[in-house]
Amino acid sequence: MKSISSFIKAIAISATLCGSLSAQTVLKPHFTEQSKKIAIPKDAKVFPEIHNGMIAISNYPQVYFVNLKGEYVFGSNFPFTRGNDYVHKPYFSGGAMMAWRTKPNDFAPSPFIVYPDGKYRDLNDISSVSSFLDGYALVQRGKSVIMGVKQGFIDKNGKDVFPKLTSTSKGTMGDMTIYPLVEKLRVYYNAELKKYGYADDKGNIAIKPQYDKAENFSEGLAAVMIEENYNKKWGFIDTKGKMVIPTTYKLKPGRFKEGLAAVRIGDNESDYEMTYIDKTGKRMMEPKRWNLNEFNNGFAWVGTGCEKLYVIDKEFKEVRDLTKVFDACYFTMLSGHVHNRSWGFDFPGGMRIMNQDDDSKTGDIFAPDGTMLFTAVDAKGNKVGLSNVTEGGLILAQASFLNEPKLKEKDVFMQVFINQKGEIVYYFEKGVEGYEGGKNTQVK
Repeated sequence: MKSISSFIKAIAISATLCGSLSAQTVLKPHFTEQSKKIAIPKDAKVFPEIHNGMIAISNYPQVYFVNLKGEYVFGSNFPFTRGNDYVHKPYFSGGAMMAWRTKPNDFAPSPFIVYPDGKYRDLNDISSVSSFLDGYALVQRGKSVIMGVKQGFIDKNGKDVFPKLTSTSKGTMGDMTIYPLVEKLRVYYNAELKKYGYADDKGNIAIKPQYDKAENFSEGLAAVMIEENYNKKWGFIDTKGKMVIPTTYKLKPGRFKEGLAAVRIGDNESDYEMTYIDKTGKRMMEPKRWNLNEFNNGFAWVGTGCEKLYVIDKEFKEVRDLTKVFDACYFTMLSGHVHNRSWGFDFPGGMRIMNQDDDSKTGDIFAPDGTMLFTAVDAKGNKVGLSNVTEGGLILAQASFLNEPKLKEKDVFMQVFINQKGEIVYYFEKGVEGYEGGKNTQVK
């Protein structure tokens, strides 16, 4: 990540804020002697993120994994899925991933753990699971929600941990979201109380469960929601649990970034004004019918409905107009999972893909100040959709190639991982073999 940040800093120095939106770097994916071939099934697709050195490939409904040597660690010889596609991402975290398979003599799939070295571990008496996050996952044990299921944490070895955070859910499935450890605190859900609290890295309760919704800490403050008589209001607490900004807002606010948080003032998701507040709750600008993003490196993206999309600085002055390259009507400031959207998006490592043409998940890569850092074209001169920068500084791209000696076909469209020079590091050629994988070993 340090090399990425240094790269951003170097090119940002020469960027003119109110200049044109021509890219700082135009990438043309091209092969080198080091480009590594990975065979994939005909209808397979490559997922855009690399985690724990593992490349995920979907041959729906199955998921395969390839390591950075280009070797299949889990392939077609050991079929499994990632479970619910809307809930579980096909990514390792903290050296483990939750997956689902039908064991011999079983009629239904059950969850189990897979590891980057090709080993796997079966889980017993588990009725529901979350994904792994930093080596931990949530599990529920019990056959009936009506009778009660016990919810708690396990580590990547399948062992129960954090006993103080274990609770019993009756009547509903509760919340099986696993939250990251941020600023030494983790959001957790008490299924018995149906309330949210915070725990430390050892599983000790730091702030008792008392909130109807809770967000991660950011810059020492976290947004929490309290519901009374069906009336939901959000405020901010500090790391001791003190309510430092009262529960005032009916709509979920953004998090604090660079001392400010974007908040929505209104009664519903389609009718509100926005402003920024400081850590005392003071409004730093007059509320406007705008969509305000969080600040990143001193800049924030602002949308005024279908009229305009632009970037402002910390003095709330416009520094770059983006209206001509984005459809302002459909540009969203929301991020995160569809069932738990958060207000605002960030720029990991100082860059993020933004789509200028349609609603796909690929686009060009921008800096927080609106500078287009990377765009790409292929051998036919067509625009190439880029994904976010992932492990190793790599970018997943989809491009056409003509008369390439390394490829079987003269004209082929394929997915490739490129570096920030456009050099192809991995290319994914479709075929009928080569993705079987080795022998996978069970661990107890």
